[in-house]
Amino acid sequence: MTMFDILKKFSRNRRIRKYVSDVETGLMPLSAIGTANVVIDVEEPGFDVLKDDIMAWGRSTGIKVNIYFFDFRRIGKDELLLTSITNTILKKELDWVGMPDLKKVSGLIDEKSDLFISMVDNRDFPIDFLARCTKARFKIGRCEYEGHPYDMILAGGETTDLRSEARQIFAAITDFLTKIK
Repeated sequence: MTMFDILKKFSRNRRIRKYVSDVETGLMPLSAIGTANVVIDVEEPGFDVLKDDIMAWGRSTGIKVNIYFFDFRRIGKDELLLTSITNTILKKELDWVGMPDLKKVSGLIDEKSDLFISMVDNRDFPIDFLARCTKARFKIGRCEYEGHPYDMILAGGETTDLRSEARQIFAAITDFLTKIK
């Protein structure tokens, strides 16, 4: 490990300690959930259909859903963003330790919500930071992190139908949420 890596790790841990959520978390029944924040990776196959699934679920359950996007692709000059710039975290907006712009994620780390779902299937620092620092009372993710920020983790497996793995996982999450009493 280089000196830069040590400094980066130290700085990341310090930032997490500064912004870490003190909200007590745990499983919650669907009837107790009024707001949900969901993070999606635009590189996920079929992310736009997944977004539609999430919004439809919110409408059908009466839950106010806010979706945030990670777009870490290299975008050419002639290419356009696939999502709104106001709720999309771009790679160029990360600082040297990988921390997202606080103005972009203020809805996640400043405001309390009932549910946080990370549909991002990686262990990169930006999603680790959000998982630990979001003020949600119930947290669901796809990958385990040091410190165990999630109350529930659903990992993927083999895709058996035409839906993307992320859509299958989201369907499993919503099915599980209906079973919590």
